[in-house]
Amino acid sequence: AVLPRLIERRGAVINLSSVAATYPYRGGAVYGGTKAFVRQFSLDLRCDLAGTGVRVTSIEPGMAETEFTLVRTGGDQAASDALYANMDPMTAEDLADTIWWVATLPPHLNINTLELMPTSQSFAGFTVTRKA
Repeated sequence: AVLPRLIERRGAVINLSSVAATYPYRGGAVYGGTKAFVRQFSLDLRCDLAGTGVRVTSIEPGMAETEFTLVRTGGDQAASDALYANMDPMTAEDLADTIWWVATLPPHLNINTLELMPTSQSFAGFTVTRKA
């Protein structure tokens, strides 16, 4: 019931994925897999809606200091704080500003995916294991 109205209004779908959809990290199989689904779903939905005027974007943030981290660490405030020690993570406001920017672009523009990270974060290297 939503899709016909979305097409009628030439609306926008903005999904929140993560850089974990693209860049693996140890212990991130389930989280990264779900975010990869969100990214691919967004791209496929964009393909399905091509020509309708509906915009579809996958926002893919890196490290952002939000309450999600506290949940991820099982409520361990010290562990949550340690993840952001001596760096400048993005904030919820940064993400909200980015989403607002995407939502208010001229209606003929679509950003398929938007990956953003704080300047203190970059891509992780590949994991190498060594023989003893």
